[in-house]
Amino acid sequence: MARFREAAGGDVDRITHKALAATCGVSVSTIDRIMTGRLPVKRATVEQVLEVAEHIGFHGVAIIRSRLRTEAPACRIGLLLNTRERRTFLDMAHHAQSIAESRHDIQARLITRHLTSPDPDTTVAALLDLERQCDVIACHCIDHPKVRSAVQDLAHRGVPALPVISGLTCETTPGLIASNEMELGRTAAWFMARLAGPEGCIGLVNGGAFFHNQQTEEEGFRAFLRERDSRLSVLPALSSDECDIGAARAVTTLLGQAGSRLRGIFVIGGGLEGAVAALRDARRSDICVVGNELTETTRAMLKSGQVHVILEHPGLEIMAGAISAIAEWASGAEQSLWIKREFPFRVLLSENC
Repeated sequence: MARFREAAGGDVDRITHKALAATCGVSVSTIDRIMTGRLPVKRATVEQVLEVAEHIGFHGVAIIRSRLRTEAPACRIGLLLNTRERRTFLDMAHHAQSIAESRHDIQARLITRHLTSPDPDTTVAALLDLERQCDVIACHCIDHPKVRSAVQDLAHRGVPALPVISGLTCETTPGLIASNEMELGRTAAWFMARLAGPEGCIGLVNGGAFFHNQQTEEEGFRAFLRERDSRLSVLPALSSDECDIGAARAVTTLLGQAGSRLRGIFVIGGGLEGAVAALRDARRSDICVVGNELTETTRAMLKSGQVHVILEHPGLEIMAGAISAIAEWASGAEQSLWIKREFPFRVLLSENC
């Protein structure tokens, strides 16, 4: 790129069509046809020119992208996420929108819905609403029989639903874009075994009984401690209903059940802020806290030592992976939407957050 800056007198805006053509190995007239849109150019050629133009900082990149989009197939993508009251899911929705707008292999229209509650009836209603407006749906929802039945019906009617973050156990779901939840749960237990002390009770707080990813995290957590004959006893999981109020209520219950023997809490899913608030109110700063949810507030809690470890789901990467998979399917680059992509979770401590 430096030689283009030099040739343009340091001004990227003056990189010429001739310079771009020479770098791409095409004629100047080909560049002119792409820029004006007066005559057709092979899609592969336009894609090649776009790649070079982006690399050298050519001023007409937006025009080249628009040429690709006008020829690309249209695709209406539904996105169903958990409550907008959790910042994590708002950030994921905004990132998905940016990724969809940046694709030039499809003309993507993203329609996002946030669940007001993760219960099955609300979830099914949201899926059916998206079906009426979309060609395909990416969804984060509970693995409940009613939801599975609705997803199967959608698939039979030609609207596939691709699970993200948490899987669905029905044959018609086209794969999963997520993290390795068993590994995440075992990693949480690894930290807990080292930070919570040699013996005592560990409390689990999850978002509900039907989130498949959270069930798997819990299985991994319990399995790790069991395999090592740990003297830490894991209590039955309590639900947060994916909110801070519910998590605070669950932690208060755990404190009442275990008292001074409670040595650690693993908050799976939402509600980490509420869990810490309950411990603060009870003046139990001696309890090890491990969670999933990273927000500006929980980051501050991590730095201050109120939270010891956050194992963060890579929500933005998962959104990018889902939109990319759907785009490849809609553009014909992939014959099937059946896909499984795994993104590593992040381990955050007070020293690297």
